[in-house]
Amino acid sequence: MARVACNWLGLLLPLLCVARSQAEYHVGAGKADITGPVADVNLMGYAMPLQIARGLHIRLYARAFVFADGSNPRQRFVYVVSDACMSSQLVTLKVLQRLEAMYGGLYSKDNVLLSGTHTHASPAGFLQYVLYSITSLGFVEQSFDALVDGITEAIVAAHKNVAPAAVSYASGQLLGANINRSPTAYLANPAAERAAYEHDVDKDMQLLRITAPGPAAAASVPSNLAAKSEAAEGQAAAAGSRESSSSSGSSSSSGSSSNSSSNSSSNNVEGRGLISWFPVHCTSMNNTNPYVSGDNKGAAAQLIEKAWKQQQSNRRKAAALHASSSSRTSTGHAHAGRRSRVGLCSSSTGGSCSWLGWYWQLLKCLLTQQQPTASSTEATAAAAGSTVGRAGSFVAAFAQSSVGDTSPNVQGAFCLDTGLPCEVSSSTCNGRNEMCHGRGPAWPDDTASTAAIAALQADKAQQLWAAPGSEVSGPIDFRHTYVNMSDVVVRASRLTRAGATCAPAMGFSFAAGTTDGPGAFDFTQGDTTGNPFWNLVRDLLSPPSPQQQACHAPKPILLNTGYIKQPYPWQPDVTEVSVMRLGNFVIVGVPGEFTTMAGRRMRAAVAATIGDAWGAGLTVVLSGLSGTYSSYVATWEEYQVQRYEGASTLYGPHTLDAYIQTVLELVQAMLSGQPVTSSVVPPDLLSQQIGLLGPVVMDAVPRGAAFGDVVLAPLPAYSAGQLAQAVFRSGCPRNNLRRGGTFLAVQVRRGGTFLAVQVRRGGTFLAVQVLGPGGGWSDVAGDDDWATHLHWGRHWKLSTQSFAIVRWQIPADTPEGEYRLVHYGDAKTLPWATPQPFQGSSSSFTVTRNASLLRRLLAAAAPSGDPHAAAELQRDALCQFVDSTLSQRLHEDVVAGAGNSSWARVPEFQRLQRLQQAAVLQRLGCSAQ
Repeated sequence: MARVACNWLGLLLPLLCVARSQAEYHVGAGKADITGPVADVNLMGYAMPLQIARGLHIRLYARAFVFADGSNPRQRFVYVVSDACMSSQLVTLKVLQRLEAMYGGLYSKDNVLLSGTHTHASPAGFLQYVLYSITSLGFVEQSFDALVDGITEAIVAAHKNVAPAAVSYASGQLLGANINRSPTAYLANPAAERAAYEHDVDKDMQLLRITAPGPAAAASVPSNLAAKSEAAEGQAAAAGSRESSSSSGSSSSSGSSSNSSSNSSSNNVEGRGLISWFPVHCTSMNNTNPYVSGDNKGAAAQLIEKAWKQQQSNRRKAAALHASSSSRTSTGHAHAGRRSRVGLCSSSTGGSCSWLGWYWQLLKCLLTQQQPTASSTEATAAAAGSTVGRAGSFVAAFAQSSVGDTSPNVQGAFCLDTGLPCEVSSSTCNGRNEMCHGRGPAWPDDTASTAAIAALQADKAQQLWAAPGSEVSGPIDFRHTYVNMSDVVVRASRLTRAGATCAPAMGFSFAAGTTDGPGAFDFTQGDTTGNPFWNLVRDLLSPPSPQQQACHAPKPILLNTGYIKQPYPWQPDVTEVSVMRLGNFVIVGVPGEFTTMAGRRMRAAVAATIGDAWGAGLTVVLSGLSGTYSSYVATWEEYQVQRYEGASTLYGPHTLDAYIQTVLELVQAMLSGQPVTSSVVPPDLLSQQIGLLGPVVMDAVPRGAAFGDVVLAPLPAYSAGQLAQAVFRSGCPRNNLRRGGTFLAVQVRRGGTFLAVQVRRGGTFLAVQVLGPGGGWSDVAGDDDWATHLHWGRHWKLSTQSFAIVRWQIPADTPEGEYRLVHYGDAKTLPWATPQPFQGSSSSFTVTRNASLLRRLLAAAAPSGDPHAAAELQRDALCQFVDSTLSQRLHEDVVAGAGNSSWARVPEFQRLQRLQQAAVLQRLGCSAQ
């Protein structure tokens, strides 16, 4: 993925062509933390009761955009993309209430559209209908509050920075990032309709570019994620290379490099943000993942935002350096003198000096170098690619589109037991669904697969930012309506099939799950007959009437959810749709997961209805999972096949046509300038919610210990690319969500240079470690950084004692220096007490950039012409390399093994580790280091 890290400095030429529209729109962008509880709570999406949060991968954010008419700023709409599994009707209602209290009628249900990225690793319990909260043990107030608070804060931030802006559009084909997980259902669509499309999933990414007058802005993808995902992305690109290549508006991408740059030196436009729409399930993190995460779309947004911020920071520092250097004529000579002394370090002195003399020369040249200031050290640390708790001004949102039948598991579905492909029509292995799993590009490493799919999306967004695009121009308008989807009569037209919708019900194949997350028991996809045993179980809850069964046919009803109202409704009757017009760019908000062909039909119907009324170059995008959530929407033909998507289409075979008809009514109202009034409203069920997840009772530590104590320290030294980790005594993270903050930090010591060298000679060691004048510690990474993980757990299920493992996968470009790991938490020491904050810091450790550095220094120390001495030093270097690698691996084993024994046996595990290490080194002819 190194190719993704292109420089954005030359990518601004296409934006000059839209200067005319800079005053046409006023746009604001804002971002806020929506991370809910990262412990004890079920993760939303897979409906796996045992998939309980045990820590944090990357934080979740809401990204909000306000689009206003430049000549009439009150004519505006809001679009929000949240790192959540879906939008929640209850969250939407409460956000609207808060906006009404703050801004009066400026924002309402008509002009606010909330959507979710569909990550399957966000905390559950925030929807108001029973079926979606069963595995989370009902309503989880912290999950709900984090969403309402964070989304509101993001909108407020966007509202506050609304300013004149230019908006343009580009699209292009992205290959290798998604496949169709229900291809047999897709094939049920008419052949003539399928022939109009090249692929069985949408491969185009649509991108809105938002710029404003100001200093030039540029960005590249950070190397910390780039390096980690490069190998995995190559596998995704290989999958993409088997697909045909074409594009619209830019070159096609199979994860290929995007190093294009214009020859423009313009610096009169500043990037404000981007929104991309591309359909791929956020199921790269599989159903065994215990960490809260934004999955591939959250990671893609992180790539772009942090890269943009880093480039802006680097440019400011470069400008400041240039300004100050012009006034330093006299000091320049002193710097030249220092450079001559530093040159001694690279001179070959081994032939004329003893090995001890060589070290003295090295030590002397280091001590005569100018020591960096605190600010320069911070700048170097920042080059590692992360900051703690602060978001950059550039906001990048990666929204969902027709996601229903897509999958990021681009290698396809295989049986875990045999390794053979699953049976295609039913997605089973020997007749069972449980063993059929999709494989991501870096399978079986789901984190690397997440990085790969994220990198492909970020790379394509970067290409489209640079590509020639189209100006977005024209009025701002919007329409919204609630609709009772249980009772819609669909009229026959050239765009819809006559019929009627039904009260909600879920089919048998719903329980079979998908290849991204298989179900349980003996359910299979494609079931149109049902099962007598499960019919009996169903009837205990709510037996479907003959009319309900006929309405849903050929779906065999497993859960008659529309008629189950205890303790409150199981699924929604009232949903909502929205149409937001930004000139010749139209966003259609729909409350579910539309399959590929369902989305294509919706977009085609909207475009056909508008025609050329809004000018040439009309673009229609579908924003899935918006407003509320009502499961899936398949085409009439796909519904007949009854794979997972069809079985989860709530309102019967005419669901899609009902939505198309309703959306077209909004479009026609916009064309005629007429308002729309909803005849129904959704219920507010907040007061009826039941949650069975208990509160944190209390936290405790062993006698004589304290919260934040280090149970297991990191190793004293690491090379870039290795995993550093430390274990702390902790309290439950639910005591304080630390929204907008962090549970951990990676810190570097400020104010100094560092170099550590060890040479073994004749059974003795000489260590040279030079640390400049020490200052405090600076943050280089927090818990929103791709390279960090927080793992939290209790010693046993009902224990009041808990621990946190802070992990840092050291990026390849991490500057050398002295680092430490920090854990922040809150502890509730008595059941009635208020949680109190604590902090723990590990011992420091050194990071060297390249393991070969030591070998190069050792080789340089060998007297010339002495092959025996050179061979001895080379052998010693190899022994040190083996020793370091063993230390890393065995330290990881201690973390895993001692954690299973409540950390009481850490000394024993460490002793066994040293014995193992010594035994291996002895077999290699090395003495224990």
